[in-house]
Amino acid sequence: MTEQSYKTKEVAQKLHVSPATILKWVKKHDIPYSVNLYGHYCFKEETMSTFYTIKKENQKNNNNPSDLNQKEVVSSQYVMDRLAATEEKVQILERMIGNKADDIVTFQLVEHRKKVEKLNKRIQKLEEKIDNLQPKEEKKSELEKDTKKSRRLIPSLFLFD
Repeated sequence: MTEQSYKTKEVAQKLHVSPATILKWVKKHDIPYSVNLYGHYCFKEETMSTFYTIKKENQKNNNNPSDLNQKEVVSSQYVMDRLAATEEKVQILERMIGNKADDIVTFQLVEHRKKVEKLNKRIQKLEEKIDNLQPKEEKKSELEKDTKKSRRLIPSLFLFD
């Protein structure tokens, strides 16, 4: 004869708890189970006593609240100390953020300065090229001026007033 097995829903109905509670107990207390063809958890008759024991323990703990469930009384001085420590941490973080922002701005300024220096060098090179081109034209014009002046100077030497 096959042994009686109960599905999660049946166990939950017998114990008057939700199926989710049964699944939590199975995971928490490592209760043995099998899985049927449909993926349902099945529990043997022997495990029912384990479920009853767990339920009694939980009821006992709920009737006698443990220290964890009781509200703790905290002194106002403790709260003020914690608040002051938190404010100090916030100020430190604000300073760190400010420093980081300063670092970023400094980096950006350095990068811009590099770009400006690069552009200045290009401008200087262009000016040098322009200067190299201009003297040729200026030399021609200066030669022309010099020749004109020399032409005027020669006749003026012979003129006596």
